[in-house]
Amino acid sequence: MVVVNLVYGLTLPLLSLVLDAQGISKTVIGLSIMAQACGGIAIATFTARLITHFGAARLMQAATVLAGVSLFSLALLPNVYAWFPLRFLLGASAAILWSASEAVINEMAQDSWRGRIIGLYGAAGAAGFALGPLILVFTGSEGIRPFAVTATLILLAGLPLFWFEGRNHYADQGPPPKMWKIFRMAPEIMLLNFTYAAAVEAFLAFFPLFGLQVGLGEVRSLSLLTAFGLGGVLLQMPLGWLADHVDRQRMLLACILLTALGCMALPSLITLKPVAPIFAFGLGGVEGMIYVMGVILLGQRFRGVELATASVVFTTMWGAGTMFGPAAVGLGMDLFGDQVMPFLIAGLYALYLPVMWVFWRGRGDV
Repeated sequence: MVVVNLVYGLTLPLLSLVLDAQGISKTVIGLSIMAQACGGIAIATFTARLITHFGAARLMQAATVLAGVSLFSLALLPNVYAWFPLRFLLGASAAILWSASEAVINEMAQDSWRGRIIGLYGAAGAAGFALGPLILVFTGSEGIRPFAVTATLILLAGLPLFWFEGRNHYADQGPPPKMWKIFRMAPEIMLLNFTYAAAVEAFLAFFPLFGLQVGLGEVRSLSLLTAFGLGGVLLQMPLGWLADHVDRQRMLLACILLTALGCMALPSLITLKPVAPIFAFGLGGVEGMIYVMGVILLGQRFRGVELATASVVFTTMWGAGTMFGPAAVGLGMDLFGDQVMPFLIAGLYALYLPVMWVFWRGRGDV
């Protein structure tokens, strides 16, 4: 999970900074990010069958190698048009890792401990997000160094996958169900991941540019982005423990509302030196818990081969959100200025709230 999120935590701000320095518009930068998301969506149709046919371990081994090779290739071909197919492959490898790892972790977790276990899983993911900007602080955004360092870390982190037992735990459970059937069983959970991905990927991609607009500078912007990621690392476990002791749906609602309000307060607080890192830390923890709550609710609803397929659908919705969010926010920033970025992200969460309410009422949960 660290590997998957490192891919996004570094490539989104890094590639945005590189393309912005080349004079590429925010809209085209958003489209470049869409190419990465398209890879995850394109592979989704096959991922559940690949998991059930080859097993999670074998599939994750191949995906890790593909991610490392794709990153090296991005460094060798620093051209926005060459990056479209390379980001497609990078997105496909990350989506495979995401789907397989979520299915395995959720299957192993007992419901009474699910919040803490998924919280630990979410903390590992947030560590990858935090590590990406931190690497950029030390390597800078120019040249081959940030790509080479990240690709090497990914390949090294993937080595333990080759020690795993290759037994396929899904071999005797029959073919996976259709993705659309799984979506219809839990649409509010799937749309939650769409919204979260749209918001957080836009935030990661454009926060450095927003920081430059408000006078933070590149290094300080990346440092605050690292604090945002560290909040997800350190707060996921205590928040996961809380999720095992309170109503999980109400906790999810609280996280969404606090995140939207935090985004609206961002322009006022992010330039205050004593407050900014603490605020970014807290915002990262609360927003990261939205994703963790989605994984927890997914594990409550599905088991076995259904859970494997549900994890693929969940990851596919992430890819769709990654396509939509940065492109929409990038267009909004081109039209209205870089300073509107946090308000656009708050608006994405506001649009999800009535969707959540409708499906909760339909099930009698509210």
